[in-house]
Amino acid sequence: MDTPEHRRTKRKRDGVFQRDRRWWIRWTCSLGHDHRSPVGDTKSKALDEYHKRRASVRRAREDGQHFCPRLEPKRKQPVTFGELLDDYLRRKDLRTRDEAERKLRRRKEAARVDLLRARFGHLPVSAIGPRDVEALYEDLKERRLGEGPEARPLAVATINRYMKLLHAVLRFGVRHGLLLNNPASSIELARENNARNRCLSGDEEARLMKALPVWLRPLVIVAINTGMRRGELLALRWEDVDLSSGQLRIRRDKAGEGRWVALNSGAVEGLRAAKRRSVVSQLVFCTPEGHSLSPNFKRYWQPAVKAAGLPNFRFHDLRHTFASRLVARGVSSYIVQQAGGWRTASMMQRYAHLDPGTIRAAVELLAIQGKPDPSGTDSGTALEQEHSEEAATGV
Repeated sequence: MDTPEHRRTKRKRDGVFQRDRRWWIRWTCSLGHDHRSPVGDTKSKALDEYHKRRASVRRAREDGQHFCPRLEPKRKQPVTFGELLDDYLRRKDLRTRDEAERKLRRRKEAARVDLLRARFGHLPVSAIGPRDVEALYEDLKERRLGEGPEARPLAVATINRYMKLLHAVLRFGVRHGLLLNNPASSIELARENNARNRCLSGDEEARLMKALPVWLRPLVIVAINTGMRRGELLALRWEDVDLSSGQLRIRRDKAGEGRWVALNSGAVEGLRAAKRRSVVSQLVFCTPEGHSLSPNFKRYWQPAVKAAGLPNFRFHDLRHTFASRLVARGVSSYIVQQAGGWRTASMMQRYAHLDPGTIRAAVELLAIQGKPDPSGTDSGTALEQEHSEEAATGV
């Protein structure tokens, strides 16, 4: 007899039932827990699975053990390096306020990200060890740019940037409990010899200002008078500038912290010139249309540098010029360090180079002071006086 009540009884007895066109099983484990799960699209498959589960329960009871899916640890899919890298880059993007700056940083990091993803992306993070990191470091040192006799090795600074990105991603994994320690910590990077001694002379400054578009000159004026970095200047907003008190605020600098910058009369005049432009924008320095300068800054900067005849000159050298001019005027190293936002005095000293004319004038003082007195009152040089004293004492 096939009545609805009979079908319900049979379904309950067999532990197999159909729902939403799929077959399910219902069974009780050795601990008395009620379990339901879909097993297939045919009744025969569902019955086979149901009887297997019941047999497993019987064997567990006979052996004095328990059979229950809830006792089995949940096996999580291991996190790969590629997933960790994506998460790291997303978190890094959230810390960057300006969208144009974010795109510029992505473009600069693209080659490094692609290489690390190709090398480790498919591997679980926990499977990467110091040997893997060391092998990457050695491969980078062997890599060549170009082909044939003109091929050249990667610069030390370039290799270090690859390794620093890897170190940062793995350190991010340590902070999130995916690694016990950072396998890249044992790698000792090569020392970079990238200190520059390029400052802008007065004549070069005049030529550069003449070659620059009128709307771009205030940016260079403020850079020379504050020592601010290009990224800090291009991200600067009017809400962070206080001309009445003569200072501005950098919300996030290279060190990841904000700082206040003192403005001299030259910087104030440059900011006022930028404010007199016809286009209204939240950015202090922008294109004539009011857009960010970050993506295409070199399009305007490089032609002006070439027209001014400034070989081997970069925008960052304006920061060198700022520090060197302060030191040449007798400003203490500590004040220069605070004014430019350098974290250490040693880093500031890499930027503060005296121009050759100032050094020549200083050492010329030795030549002037070392000459004998033309009136004849001096008994000779210091060395001659020392010999005469020795003769008098008999030493």
